[in-house]
Amino acid sequence: MRVIKYIVAGMIMLVASSTVFAQKNLVLNGGFENELESWVEYSAKVTPYLYSAGKMSAALFSSDSSKWTGMHQIVSLPKNTQYILMSAKIKADAVSTGKDSWNGALFLFETLNKQKTKIGEGINIASVTGNEDWKLYEKAYIIPPGITKIKLLFALGYVTGTMFIDEVSLKVITQAEFEKYL
Repeated sequence: MRVIKYIVAGMIMLVASSTVFAQKNLVLNGGFENELESWVEYSAKVTPYLYSAGKMSAALFSSDSSKWTGMHQIVSLPKNTQYILMSAKIKADAVSTGKDSWNGALFLFETLNKQKTKIGEGINIASVTGNEDWKLYEKAYIIPPGITKIKLLFALGYVTGTMFIDEVSLKVITQAEFEKYL
């Protein structure tokens, strides 16, 4: 009887630990509750007046379409990561349309090696213009060999307007979870 209890307890711990690992948000301060701690910012602010969850969100504002304003965070991936899911909630207020198709309120990422060297081109997850209420944007991605870090970027790319960001997340997912996004 005692052996069965230990086996059941072991199985519960194994299932719980694998679920927790697969679902842990690797982004630090993705809800901006600690202002811009853990983020590198270039004209980003936080606001307690407009948020999707918690008590704060990040805000990017630009009145000059010749400038790039934004913020980023470099996230280290656990060893042997194969699949990730990146997500964020974004709200846009009066974001203008720029000269180029990629101008707007942007959510993108870059893949980096262990020396933090960019590998390949940045990949766009969202480009928003005009007015948009809070909307969840997400992207599942297969991690190529040699990639150990992801740089998550949010920016107003050569446009005017305001972009709000909240609930930023990067999670390791399984192949089965990845296939749901195909």
